[in-house]
Amino acid sequence: MNALAIDSASRTMAIAAKKGDAAVTVILDAAMKQSEKLLPIIDWVLSQLDLTVANLDYAALCKGPGTFTGLRLAFSALKALQLSHNIPLYAVPSLDVYAYPFSDIDGAVVSVIDAKKDQFFASIYRNGICCMPPADTKIEAVAEQLNTEERILVVGANADTFAEILRSFAPTLDVRCPKAHPAPTNALFALAEAMIEKKEPPLADYDGPAYLRKSEAEIALKQD
Repeated sequence: MNALAIDSASRTMAIAAKKGDAAVTVILDAAMKQSEKLLPIIDWVLSQLDLTVANLDYAALCKGPGTFTGLRLAFSALKALQLSHNIPLYAVPSLDVYAYPFSDIDGAVVSVIDAKKDQFFASIYRNGICCMPPADTKIEAVAEQLNTEERILVVGANADTFAEILRSFAPTLDVRCPKAHPAPTNALFALAEAMIEKKEPPLADYDGPAYLRKSEAEIALKQD
């Protein structure tokens, strides 16, 4: 299948195109003016596989949780393609995307994104099954869901930071991080195609990101 995928849930954005088994991926740091570079990079990754938007079978993105700006940026770009070219758009929970490559390990997989303010967006998986739904939470609350008899693999956009704090808070836990993280767009392609195979519906026109936290503007408005 021909497809386009964007992970924009964290500070680092991944944009990828695929044509059959071939794929081209670009990783873009938040400091590199993502809003200005996203559309040119989409054009570039498609061109490397001799694809155009009209050739796409579907597009996929991280649904959230994640950064407000990043999620809105990806949704805006791919919604425009969806509406202008009638391309099915599939949204996959961000933490599912990061955990997916490690679904066959023995132990607990903790998928995380730094949510700032001493909190993380986190979810726990065992044998590929979500055991703790996505939450905007503190490390202490995650530690309560883990035990010393299992190996704990921390994955995701801010895995190293989370793992270091978790080891300090709960030194009896066997906490590890993968030496390398696969491109999240690979998981996006796999999970979106699983949704297609199951005949799950793509996003509707009115569907947007899934947020676990109110934006700073919403918080300020409530306080006024």
